[in-house]
Amino acid sequence: MSKNILVYITADENRVLGGDPLTLLSTDPEETKRLTVELGRALKADVVQLKNGDYLLIGS
Repeated sequence: MSKNILVYITADENRVLGGDPLTLLSTDPEETKRLTVELGRALKADVVQLKNGDYLLIGS
């Protein structure tokens, strides 16, 4: 079973590119955490925080 990046959440507008996966811009750290938790639950996805502070939601 392969894994796919479902959502990429970033606070850096330079990392927001069109296309797949869905990329969300969130500059408020609390909003980012809420988005990550809620989308992770809704999509039944694994959440990974990158060293740069961005988040990946990964699912199959």
